[in-house]
Amino acid sequence: MQRYDRGFILLDSLMTVFIVSCICILCFSVYQSIENYIEGYRMYQDMSNQRYEDIYLSFNDCEVCVIDEYVEDD
Repeated sequence: MQRYDRGFILLDSLMTVFIVSCICILCFSVYQSIENYIEGYRMYQDMSNQRYEDIYLSFNDCEVCVIDEYVEDD
């Protein structure tokens, strides 16, 4: 091996490590953004369910309705 070949191999190795690091960071960032979206959506569902429960509990109890049935005479 000549002296200038070692520099090329070192530079090539450093570029490979840099590219692999960038790809790993990109994958981790995408995973984190998806995980944050899922967690936010779960929190939104919990808040919505709690709001609907509060609305339901704020209603007064219903009184029994009197239904007059219409009966046709033949």
